[in-house]
Amino acid sequence: MRALPLFCLPLLLAASANPAAAQEALPADLHLLPASADTKPRPWAILIPRAEGIGKLAPGNQYSDLAAFLNQRGIDVLIVDDDAALKRLGPSGSAGEKRAAIAIDALARLRAAQRFDRRCPGVAIGWSRGGEGALTLASTPDGPESGFRAAIVYYPSVRSQRSPWPQRMPVLALQGTEDGTAPAKRLEALAATRVQNPEYPFIIKLYPGAGHRFDVAHPVDDPGSASAPRDYRAAAHRAALEAIDGFLTERAISSASCALD
Repeated sequence: MRALPLFCLPLLLAASANPAAAQEALPADLHLLPASADTKPRPWAILIPRAEGIGKLAPGNQYSDLAAFLNQRGIDVLIVDDDAALKRLGPSGSAGEKRAAIAIDALARLRAAQRFDRRCPGVAIGWSRGGEGALTLASTPDGPESGFRAAIVYYPSVRSQRSPWPQRMPVLALQGTEDGTAPAKRLEALAATRVQNPEYPFIIKLYPGAGHRFDVAHPVDDPGSASAPRDYRAAAHRAALEAIDGFLTERAISSASCALD
């Protein structure tokens, strides 16, 4: 894990007192959305977006809405603007390795601010290209060593993933059958040829008739829009949220899973 510059530490230690200060101490490409204003240890999630970027983080934005969904379950959330973070950090490697490096760096900053406690379970969540980052965290030692305990991916790209894929934690994949950008057959091939471990399921939920971006109810840059994008499929979106809820419950990742005090 990359060491933080010493000049960052006073800001981060002060930031441990409240969420607003914690956000101010973070780079502008990292957006902290805690489940509560207090600093009690809680499960946590890092969200890595698709290529279109995070857009305007407000109700109706797909990342803000999933963060609120997770917050309701007692999970703190960090949303990563990966394009901006890549420019800031300049990590090397594949698309997945670069985004995994961003997540690991973010964890170092958050933990210096006494957040995202290593003893609490973490979840990597990625969409499309961002799914490469989540899958890399789920298949390399850095993921579990940093506290990630599960990965959730929406219609992930798998182009940069190793084969056979060395799975190191449970994975839930949410995939449309009509996705021409990240076809289901590529995801299924990754799962079929992975290095299997009975402790770590690879669950693929297929949504008939759904394509890429089936969960995007509003344009990311215009979350208040009255019209839904052409690719949005409300039934698949609802089913995906139900699958996430069940997956987290089965893994015991909720407000009750990190009662350290």
